[in-house]
Amino acid sequence: MDNKILRKRTITVIIVTVLMMIAEIYYGIINHSMALTADGFHMGTHVLAFGITLIVCFLAIKFRDKTEKLNALGGYTSAILLGFTSLGIIWESVERFFNPLSIGFNDAILVAIIGLVVNLLCILIMGGENPLHNHEHSHCSCSHCEKEHDEHEENLNYKAAYLHILADAMTSVLAIGALLAGKYFGLSFLDPVIGIVGGLVIAKWSFDLLKNSSKILLDF
Repeated sequence: MDNKILRKRTITVIIVTVLMMIAEIYYGIINHSMALTADGFHMGTHVLAFGITLIVCFLAIKFRDKTEKLNALGGYTSAILLGFTSLGIIWESVERFFNPLSIGFNDAILVAIIGLVVNLLCILIMGGENPLHNHEHSHCSCSHCEKEHDEHEENLNYKAAYLHILADAMTSVLAIGALLAGKYFGLSFLDPVIGIVGGLVIAKWSFDLLKNSSKILLDF
């Protein structure tokens, strides 16, 4: 896919995601919903991922032969930041589990549903790429295969961003489920539990990104 198209789609998704991230964190805090707050921070991790995608799209034009290394360095840096974010969410969720606060369920559920809609909108904006399709790496060194290899790495970068927003949509579903269970069945303890789950999801993504990016940076 052309870099100009990737840039336009990524910029649009960044703007939409930032606005929704701010709304979720704000309403999560004032309504004492850790699930909603965690979902907002989870959206923030995707904003970071989209930012890296956007930077790589720009640099890939000027330094095409360095695209793989640039992508790995950006991924490694964001993975460290995401690790600290996940620890903060887990810590706050555990504290909220043992010291629960009253939750404004109606507002929290409404914002969470809006967040899910925004996630689905971003998936449509990203469009058409299948993030779950695996490719075998070729060791051919001819100029034609090297060009295909560069495009392959570039596509993987875009697919990673697509997969992050898809995972965020799944987290939004979990947050909505926890809030509904708390409102109608009195299972308020599920809210911080989902916050912990969200933190663990971010931690797992951070670990995988560290592992994969370090392999490229160290030429394994």
